[in-house]
Amino acid sequence: MRQVMTHLSGTAGHLLLLAGFAAYALWYALDAWAAQAKTQNMLLIGPAALLAGVVITLLFAKEVQRWRAGEPTETAEDAPDLEPAAADTGDDTRTFREAWGTPLSAALLGVYVIALPIVGFDVATVVYIALCMMLQGARDWRIILGFSLVAGLLPVWAIEKMLSVPVPTLFL
Repeated sequence: MRQVMTHLSGTAGHLLLLAGFAAYALWYALDAWAAQAKTQNMLLIGPAALLAGVVITLLFAKEVQRWRAGEPTETAEDAPDLEPAAADTGDDTRTFREAWGTPLSAALLGVYVIALPIVGFDVATVVYIALCMMLQGARDWRIILGFSLVAGLLPVWAIEKMLSVPVPTLFL
């Protein structure tokens, strides 16, 4: 099993992963087209699938070129060893973010999804982005407020006004 995993962590694994991404992007675009072959439905899906296809093709070609040239692909075994984490050394000096950031982000995602129909897409998204920024270590309230407002309200506005898709909102 280890030999298979070592083989898949190199060029073959990279090529298989890229092929999987390409298959998924193609399937998603064709499924969206089959569901509703209208410009409004394909406005975002079509260009995203095209961009994914171009990026995947370029990466695939580069990986094949490296493989033919005989250049080694970095595997997990080649990666430099990381410093041991504070938890591994028995030292309890981890920050709150290091200790609880991932579980809290996962819980926040659940609360965000539940809050969407209750408080609206606009408010829930802005609050979720702001809380995630604070969990990731952002401290300047001006940056948190500005980014969360733009990143939270711009997509809602675009979905409602440009695509004419009704979403539950509180203010927009």
